[in-house]
Amino acid sequence: MIEFKAECGHTVRAKDEDAGGVVRCSYCGRTATVPDTQNDELDFLLEDAQPVSAKDARRSRWPRFRKSKKPSAAGSFDPFPLIFRLCYAALLISIVIFVGRKYVLPLFHSGGVAGYLPQKNQRPDQSRPAANRPNRPDRRSRPGLVGAKKKGVYVASTPPGAQVWFARETEAPPRGRIHQCASAVFVTTSHGGEWVNLPDGDYVAEVVLPWNDRSLNDPSLPYYHQYRKFRRTLERASETERIRLLEEFFVPDDAVSVFVDETEEQIFIVRQYRPVEVRGGRAEGVRALFLPRIRVSGSNRLSLAQLVPYYIPQRKNYVFDETHVLDELDYYGVPPDDRSYVVQALASIGVMPYIEEDGTTLLFKIDIHNGSFLRRIIREPVP
Repeated sequence: MIEFKAECGHTVRAKDEDAGGVVRCSYCGRTATVPDTQNDELDFLLEDAQPVSAKDARRSRWPRFRKSKKPSAAGSFDPFPLIFRLCYAALLISIVIFVGRKYVLPLFHSGGVAGYLPQKNQRPDQSRPAANRPNRPDRRSRPGLVGAKKKGVYVASTPPGAQVWFARETEAPPRGRIHQCASAVFVTTSHGGEWVNLPDGDYVAEVVLPWNDRSLNDPSLPYYHQYRKFRRTLERASETERIRLLEEFFVPDDAVSVFVDETEEQIFIVRQYRPVEVRGGRAEGVRALFLPRIRVSGSNRLSLAQLVPYYIPQRKNYVFDETHVLDELDYYGVPPDDRSYVVQALASIGVMPYIEEDGTTLLFKIDIHNGSFLRRIIREPVP
């Protein structure tokens, strides 16, 4: 038998008597001349080929990878196995301690182990008694402002985005802006308010809201009640008329003065609070209200049903005793229909004004540090 390679590279087998003749390749179909002897390459391969037994062929299918163990040098020490065992032991000990503290120890403190022991002439209870675990105080259950800091002056505005300046009362002018004082501290209020660290002393807080530029205001301002009419009237009014317009348009708060500061391109509504007493590095806080005064038809009272749900955020930021606050509101003569709105506003922004029929203006507040209910008269009835 003669074996040779055709032009396509396929191995062709021919009989010995076909040497020198022509045969056809079964792979490509071309004719190929049969050499007198086999190709040298095939002879070389056949010479090196060794017969393989069936047992060796089976072993070659599944090769075994054996890791050679190198003998360690004399005096050498491998620390990794010891470290692995120590870590494994520490993990087991931690699991045992965790399970013991969480599930086993509470049973002993509450007497629950006795429930597992069969009593005399009694059938053991198959149900596992609940362990009396100490209730951890919730972050939101602490009275006062949620997340209140121990030090610092809390300042916020409704709506947010107002500019705030703090200046010492001894350096601030008796009238006008205080932002040009050398010691003035500037911040911008956000939705959650800001904390300003100030040394102990008496300060003047100035909260400023740009009014006639929509790009600088909160998106909800253009939807205020009669916003466009008030903005056009405020731009054309004199200084005295502007103060009257501000009192008629905005709800009152504990600001000592409210006025308008005008530049070439902007009108600012300014609310000043003085004195802001800082003792021990903290104060009661400042909340400036730029909310529209929506009255009940035919009355001086605020329409809380239209003011609170639409202009005050619904998120609860203050924690206090609502039952006690409702009792206090009942004592001060707040109608039942308005009490729930006052509580809702106090839970959100911590302050809410209330105007009685005779014109007396009350200000209800929640202390940011202890959640106590505070009441102030900010305007006496007009005779």
